[in-house]
Amino acid sequence: MLNNVSNESQLIDFINLPDLFYKKDLNWVKPRVGAYPWEFNVRTNPILKYHEMKLFLASNGKDLTGRIAAFIDNRYNSIHKEKTAFFGFFESQNNLTAARELFSAAEGFAHSKGMSRLIGPVEFTTNYQAGILVKGFSRPTVMTAYNKSFYPKLLESGGFSKLMDLYAYKFNAPFVPERMQRMYAIQKKRNPKITILNFNQAGRLCSPSMLSKLYNQAFYDTWGFVPMSTKEFSSLLQETFLMNHWDLNYLAFYGRNPVGLLLTVPDLNEPQTPGQAKNQQFNTLRITVLGVQPSFRKRGIETRMGVMLINDAVAKGYKSFEFSYILENNTAMLNYVDREFGIPVSKTFRIYEKPVP
Repeated sequence: MLNNVSNESQLIDFINLPDLFYKKDLNWVKPRVGAYPWEFNVRTNPILKYHEMKLFLASNGKDLTGRIAAFIDNRYNSIHKEKTAFFGFFESQNNLTAARELFSAAEGFAHSKGMSRLIGPVEFTTNYQAGILVKGFSRPTVMTAYNKSFYPKLLESGGFSKLMDLYAYKFNAPFVPERMQRMYAIQKKRNPKITILNFNQAGRLCSPSMLSKLYNQAFYDTWGFVPMSTKEFSSLLQETFLMNHWDLNYLAFYGRNPVGLLLTVPDLNEPQTPGQAKNQQFNTLRITVLGVQPSFRKRGIETRMGVMLINDAVAKGYKSFEFSYILENNTAMLNYVDREFGIPVSKTFRIYEKPVP
């Protein structure tokens, strides 16, 4: 039995369903995306300004058996000249019939809006959490996907096929690799007009409008790009400020013009003692964004920001790093990670697609 989420009680059931499904799974951590009612309200979530969305709950008449969100991101379709619908927040019991009922609801929504394909999972936009975990079923780092190992089978049995893989790399870095140190010194000497500042040093230059503009310039040519609005970056900066985490986020400048951006977040999913949580003593740092304007790429800016980050983070007590997500078609970045660190992929997340008749 399938129901549209149409009232607050059903929305709470939708949000809390993962708590029921994963309560005995020691790896699971409650997601930070889609965890609160305000996120599904167009008046309180600036992302939804561009969305048409429906939420569905499945049950067997007694217990909940799954959920799915289906939505259209009008920004995405306008930019990419597509007729694409998305699904997200997918959860299901290990039951092909139940899963197909959920997929059918999402496909029906897409068809009713004149869309030609359905892709996902994507939680609100491609700027946030995306993909089904298909390799590396361990505790998720903050704002990355975690799901049961049978989820890929449910999707593939429902007629979905692979669209894009996203990779995570986790590594211990008590020091900067020697080659990176050499390149850092060479590039710093070769490009004296380029300076790297953390957000504390940049101060008022870190305005939401500037950061959103820089982000959009750096990533407009990547797969699945959707621009970040000033309001979205404002919300992101508030959280960074509350975590007292400004000094491990960086801007690259050419003269006075911002040309590169590196964003990180502590792994808030780490088990913490009460004292640690209070003092924000986390062991792992997730690198979420590393982007440079196209005309300033291949000038060593990524290396310079990376070296500064590793040195500063180790000095603050971080012991490991995760770099995620990296698109499988981003060969330049994949080659860079392989060349500088020589580490294997630690996790793979997969986005699927299906034609909508």
